[in-house]
Amino acid sequence: MTGLRPQGQFASAAAAVAAARAIIEENLSLSLTAGLSAGKAYEAWRLYGDVPTIVAHGGAAPVEFDPFSFARVRAQELQARV
Repeated sequence: MTGLRPQGQFASAAAAVAAARAIIEENLSLSLTAGLSAGKAYEAWRLYGDVPTIVAHGGAAPVEFDPFSFARVRAQELQARV
């Protein structure tokens, strides 16, 4: 990780979560297409990938999103497609 890089403001929590998931999927897909297993792709992402964080502003309710749990499961799902 190289620090915080804002990805934008979103109209809804669902849109923010969708953007966060897309960032993780892109990172995992690169590792999987390079031939890594789902477990290795997850570890590579955890160590070197972009880890999105969602921050609610203006009194909005906090957004529940665990990027690590999502990435662990999604790596398995994406590997099945490769």
